[in-house]
Parts: sequence; C-alpha cells; structure tokens
Amino acid sequence: MIPVYPTTYFGSVIYYKNLVQHANVLIETKEHFPKQSYRNRCDILSADGILSLSIPVKKPNGSKTPTEEIELANHENWRARHWRAIKTAYQSAPYFDFYGIEVHDLIHRNDKLLIDFNDTIQQGIIDWLDLPIECSRTSEFLSIQENDPRVILVDKNRNNEFEESPYIQVFPTEHSFTPNISILDAIMCAGPLARNLLLPTKQL
Repeated sequence: MIPVYPTTYFGSVIYYKNLVQHANVLIETKEHFPKQSYRNRCDILSADGILSLSIPVKKPNGSKTPTEEIELANHENWRARHWRAIKTAYQSAPYFDFYGIEVHDLIHRNDKLLIDFNDTIQQGIIDWLDLPIECSRTSEFLSIQENDPRVILVDKNRNNEFEESPYIQVFPTEHSFTPNISILDAIMCAGPLARNLLLPTKQL
C-alpha cells in the first residue's frame, strides 16, 4: 500500500526524513483541511529563535473544505513578508546565494490553490536534493491509521518524537542545535549535503 502524506509548506527535515523512506507516496488532498498544522506554515530559525511563517488561506466551504480546494488568500502581502524573513534569517548561510533566488521565485508564484503551491515547492526540494521519490495525489480519502503521517508529521506538538541529525546552523543556541524546523534551514546551511541528513529514522 502506498503511504499517504500530508501536504506541507517547506516541510520539516523530519517530514522529508520519513518521506525518503518510500519510493512512491500519495499526498493527501481529500481530507477536510485542519487548523493549526504545518500544511500552510513552516518554522525557520532566526536570530531571535524559531520564527513561524503562516500562509493565510480561504476555505470556500468552511470547515468542510477539502485540502484540494483550499485557496491562497491575497488580502495581505504575505509572500513579501515570508521572503523578507527568510532572506534576513539565511542571507549569511553558505548556500543562500545558490538557492535564494529559487526560493524567492517559488514563494512568489501566483497559484490559486494551496495544494498546487505546496506541490511545486515540494518538487523543488526533491529536485534540489535529488531524492528518489515520486509523489502523486490521492483520489479518495483513506481513513486515518495509527501513527499516520497525516497527523504526526504536521502536528507541531509531536515532531519532538523523532530524532534528527544535527548540522551547523546560522544561529546556534546554547545547546548548539535547534531541531524540528523547516528543511529550508538544512538546505541553506548544508546545500546538497542536506540529502545526507535524510537517512531512515523512526519508522511510522
């Protein structure tokens, strides 16, 4: 059975460490879009600590709107704000000059739907790191199972259940490493070698 994963906005290193364990995955599109998850937000590491970037969205059918129908809201210039935050956080990172323009262009795409926006970002990450993964979309909703990736990999309260390989970050803390943040951090800091961080970890 092909595993089902949630859509993410610049998903975490943990998300991609689990994703890379499979050659083929399905990205969930039929679920009722939940609140407070990493489907439309990501965490980056700034000089002041973890900074959450959230995409405002519109739900045409309220709480019953499936993920595939969630629209990007454009009543505020969140794209410019997100890019400014990413640039400020990573402009001194070793690989910012290499990936920065591509991240800028991904963020400033004029997609209407969140799923299209996220899928393009995810494919960019797969291409940058040469990950052996093929992603397709679900055609029907499959019931949630125990330890389902659609729950635990985008639940901001559960990512600490997984171990993460450390790397050198732009803003080390007193403990030297901040885990469980967007893969953007690893890409900006480690470049193509971020691929080596995505080794099999705790099985789902």
